Amino acid sequence: MADEDRFESASPPGDAAPVADTAGSEATGLRALLGRSRERVAAEQARANALLEKYHDRPLIDVGLRIYQRDREAAGSVVGSALAFRLFLFFVPLTLFVVGLLGFLARWIDATDVIDAGGLRGTIATQINTALSQPESTRWLATVTGLVGMAWAGRSLSKVMVSASCLAWRLPVTTKASVRVIGSVIGLIAGIVFVATVVNRLREDQGLAAAGLSFVAVVALYGIAWMAISMLLPRPTRDPGALLPGAVVVGAVLAGMEAISQLYLPDKLGRASALYGALAVTIVTLGWFFFAGRAMVFGMSLDAVIYERFGSISQFVFGLPVVRVLPRRSSWIRHFFDLGEDPS
Repeated sequence: MADEDRFESASPPGDAAPVADTAGSEATGLRALLGRSRERVAAEQARANALLEKYHDRPLIDVGLRIYQRDREAAGSVVGSALAFRLFLFFVPLTLFVVGLLGFLARWIDATDVIDAGGLRGTIATQINTALSQPESTRWLATVTGLVGMAWAGRSLSKVMVSASCLAWRLPVTTKASVRVIGSVIGLIAGIVFVATVVNRLREDQGLAAAGLSFVAVVALYGIAWMAISMLLPRPTRDPGALLPGAVVVGAVLAGMEAISQLYLPDKLGRASALYGALAVTIVTLGWFFFAGRAMVFGMSLDAVIYERFGSISQFVFGLPVVRVLPRRSSWIRHFFDLGEDPS
């Protein structure tokens, strides 16, 4: 009996040993995986630094490599996808809010006038006609729900934009977003809708040639709008000139996508919708938002790299022989363009 008691008392430690070994092996495997990941990151970083040193005397190649490295360092594809998803989430309540407002205007305007003024066709025209004929309770529900959804989605979208700017400029990452950022985002999306309506009208009245030429102005409008948003995001300099390269890229991408959407896709999308229904429209919409979000994140990295490599465009402009007098005589110009106290 004594031997049996000793055997039973010795059994639990023996049974627990394999569990401890398994836990230890799992921990060892995780540490090994993390170690290999760190080694790969360090190797990639060393390789990138070697390339930067090799092509330092070739500005174009050097800047291209720096932008590529900064975009990967800031997780451009991941952050761009997150930004695109939140743009989509913001656009949905915005549409609901506009539909609700249109319902309240039904007694003063006619659906045919709105559709003809905007040059709208297909599904959008049908939805506007439905919005203007909705009952009173539905109008209030759509308006209030859309307004609350815009506030929630706009706050989330602003946080992602703030974090993306911090990553691009290598600043401490924060998610604190201001009300001005949310308002600027609302203004940008509302501007996109307004510009799309104007281009549609031009295409209806003047043809594709006039509508195509109008996109030159659209690039400038979108670029200015994006620069206004970027000025509210974290960055190491107050100078708006540091944001000009990214504004050009974002403006060109948004205008290009809108040109494709307005001048090329309507017929294609109409046939695709007949075959695939709402799935085709959803794919095009999500694709549009992905390219928009990706361009915004890339524009942030572009601004940061060009500013760190060459400085600001404002510094060059106010360093010209005649223009350099302006910052010397105006403290507001020195402060707004971050030229310092004694500009040269």
